[in-house]
Amino acid sequence: MCDSARCPQATHHPCHRPVWAEHADKTKIFIGQLGTTRKTERTRLQVDFDRALRVVAEIDAARTGMSEESA
Repeated sequence: MCDSARCPQATHHPCHRPVWAEHADKTKIFIGQLGTTRKTERTRLQVDFDRALRVVAEIDAARTGMSEESA
């Protein structure tokens, strides 16, 4: 799960999408199970969840852009 925000050589391709999507799903479930007193952990996990969603969206956008170019 390379972070393109920290590493200029990190790339995300369609083959990486299932891992990121699963990570987002599991993180969302975990956030929902946290108690109300776990604010710091909730904040940290929310940032991670948002990042996973962003990566999935970018992979989807790149895939859509590639299919439009070949048409």
